[in-house]
Amino acid sequence: SGEERAHVLRLRSTKRRTIERQEMEGRRRKDSKDARRCDRWAVVVALVLLVGPSTSFYLPGIHPVDWKAGERVPVRAAKLSSSATHIPYDFYSIPFCEPEDGPQTFAQNLGEALSGDALHNSEYNLPFLENQTCTVLCTIDNFEQHPKFRRFRALLKEDQYRANLRMDNMPAVHLVGATTTDGSGEEVMVQDGRGFPIGIKYRKQYFVTNHITFWIAYHPKGRAESMIEMNLPGEMTDDVTGRIIYVYVSSKSIQHNDPKGGDCMNEEGYQAQEAKGKVTFTYSVRWYQTDQPWSTRWDHLLALDKQETEMNWASIINSLAVALCLSFVVALIVIRAVKRDFARYAAEELDDELDFGADINMSTGWKVVAQDVFRPPQHPEMLSILCGTGSQLFWVLVLVVTISLFGFFSPSNRGVLLSSSFVFFSIFGYSAGHCASSLYKKFKGLNRKTVIFGTAFLIPSVYFGQFFIMNLSLWHAGSTGAVPFSAMFTLCLLWFGISAPLTFLGGYFGFREEEEVPPCKVNQIPRQIPDKPWYIQDWFLLVCSSSVLFSMLFVHVFYITSKIWLQEFVYIFGFIMVLLLLFTVCCAEVAIITVYLTLCAEDYKFHWRAWSMPASVAVPVYFFTTLYLMNSMPGGTTLTHWLLMNYMFIASSVLGLVGGLIGFESASLFVTKIYEGVKKD
Repeated sequence: SGEERAHVLRLRSTKRRTIERQEMEGRRRKDSKDARRCDRWAVVVALVLLVGPSTSFYLPGIHPVDWKAGERVPVRAAKLSSSATHIPYDFYSIPFCEPEDGPQTFAQNLGEALSGDALHNSEYNLPFLENQTCTVLCTIDNFEQHPKFRRFRALLKEDQYRANLRMDNMPAVHLVGATTTDGSGEEVMVQDGRGFPIGIKYRKQYFVTNHITFWIAYHPKGRAESMIEMNLPGEMTDDVTGRIIYVYVSSKSIQHNDPKGGDCMNEEGYQAQEAKGKVTFTYSVRWYQTDQPWSTRWDHLLALDKQETEMNWASIINSLAVALCLSFVVALIVIRAVKRDFARYAAEELDDELDFGADINMSTGWKVVAQDVFRPPQHPEMLSILCGTGSQLFWVLVLVVTISLFGFFSPSNRGVLLSSSFVFFSIFGYSAGHCASSLYKKFKGLNRKTVIFGTAFLIPSVYFGQFFIMNLSLWHAGSTGAVPFSAMFTLCLLWFGISAPLTFLGGYFGFREEEEVPPCKVNQIPRQIPDKPWYIQDWFLLVCSSSVLFSMLFVHVFYITSKIWLQEFVYIFGFIMVLLLLFTVCCAEVAIITVYLTLCAEDYKFHWRAWSMPASVAVPVYFFTTLYLMNSMPGGTTLTHWLLMNYMFIASSVLGLVGGLIGFESASLFVTKIYEGVKKD
C-alpha cells in the first residue's frame, strides 16, 4: 500500500542519513588524526630545519619595514673605523656635510656604548624607489682650513679608515664592482667590507672621497610582488610598497667642474679631488629590484664561503680527534688501571689476612695516599675564588651560545649580545658565590668573608681596572671607543647592585649546605711526598696539557679573533657550541689523566694541579694569538698593539678560568669515586 511504501522510504532515508553521518564522522576523525600527525611531523621538520644548515632564516625580534614609494628612507651615520688601528672615531669628527640643526645622536644600549657604535642623523635624502644622479649634498670652502682637517689628515696617514652608514638597520657595504660567476652567467657583487674609504694619501697629497653611489636592492610587495612571481610585465605605480634587502655603496674622488655636480658620473677623464680649496660632496641613488625575500637580507654578510666552511669543519674534526684520543687514554689507562689496582689491593689484603694480621703491603700506588688525598690544599681561599668566578663565566658562556643558536642575538639588534653577556654575568653571581662557598666549606676554611668578598670583587676588579685604563687611553686619543659616563655607571650598577648581592646570597646558601664527608679519613701528620720522575713533574704536565688543549682550539681561535679584529661579522654559533662541548670533555679528561698519574706517584696534592692543567691553555692562546694578529694584520699603532694585548689577556684568562673549573670539578669527582671503593680500616 501507499503507507507501507512511504514507511519503507522513510526507513531507507533515515538509514541513508545515518550512514552518511557515520561516514562524515569517520572522515572527521581521520582528518583530525591526520592533522595531529601533520602537526607532529611539522614540529620534527621545524627542529631539523632549525638544527640543520639552511640558506635563509628569520632572526627573532626583527620585524620588516614596508616602505611606500616616495617615502624618505633615513640614512644613519655610524662611525669612522679602521681594521688597521681598531680605534673608532665619530663620523662628524672630519670635514663632512652636517645636518642644518647639527648632528643628533640616537639612544644607545650598553653594548653599543661599549663598542663605540653611535648613530647620528645625516643630510642624505633618499625617497623610496626614486633614482638620483649627482645630487649635491653640500660644499665646503677652504677645505684645508677646516677646524677638523687635522683629524682628517691624521686618519689618512693611518690609512684604511672608513665611513660607515646604515639604512633600514642594514650596514652599507662597499661595492668594488661586479663579476660573472663561472657557468651561471649571473653577476655577483664584489665587496670589500663595510663602509667606504674617507680618502687616500698618495705621496704627500691627500685626496677626499666626495661622491658616493647607493645601490639599494628592494623586494616589492603587494601587486608588484604578484607580477614578479607570475612573470607579468607592468610598470611600478605610486602605491607600490617594498622592503629593503641589500645596501651597497660605491665611492670615488672627483673634482667637480660643474657647480651643480652634474659631471660626477663621468667614468673617464676626471681628476681626483684634492683635500684643499672648494670641495663639493655629491651622491647618486640607484634602486634595483630583486626576488630575494626579506628573510635572506643578512645572508651575504653572515654566510660562510666554501673555504671558510671547509676550514671550520676541519677544525671540528681535529678537535673531535683530540677528544677521542683523550677518551681512549682515559678508558685504557685510567679505568682499566684503576680496576687492576683494586684487584691487586684486594689480593694483597687477602694474602695479609691469611698471614694472620701481617701489615698490609701498600707501599706503592694511589691507595697509599688514601688518608692524605682529601687534605685541604694550600691557599684554599684563592682556589675557591677562582673556581667560583670560573663557574660564573662558564654558565654565561653556555647560556649566550645556546640562545645564539636560536638566532635571538641578531646583528640587526646592535649591541644586544654584549649587553646580554654583562646582564647574564651579573645574574650568575649567585652561581659564583654558591660554588666558592661550598668548595671552601669542604676545605674546612675559616676565612669565609674573605672568600665571599674575593669572589664578588677580585677578578671583576682586575678586569674593570684593565678596562678603565684602556678607556682612559681611548679618551685621550679622542676616540668614540671611549665609554661614556652613563655606560660606566650602568656597569657599576650591574656589578654592585646585582652581581655582588647575588654572590653574597649564593655564598650564604652555600655555607648552609650539609658538609660533605670524604670517603677516607685524613691523617693529622701529612705524608712525605717522594721524588717523581721528570715526566710527572708539574712543568712537563703543564706543557703537555696546554699543548693538547691548544691543538684543538687554535684554528677556531685564530679564525674568530681575526674576523673580529677585521671588524667582520662572526655568526658560527653552531660550530662554537660543538667546540665548547669538545673543550669541556677534553678539559675533564686532561685533569683526570694528570691527577691519576701523580696519585700513582704518591703525590696527593691534586687540587691545584687539577685546576692549573686545563687552565694553562690560556698561556699559548694569549701569546700565539697576539703574535699572529700583530704579524698578519695590517698596520697598527702602539696604542693598537697595547689594546690588542689587553683584549687578548681578558679573552684568554676567561678561557683559562672556565677550563680550570671544568678540570677541578671533574678531577674531584674522579678522586672521590675511586677512593669510595677503598676498604676503610
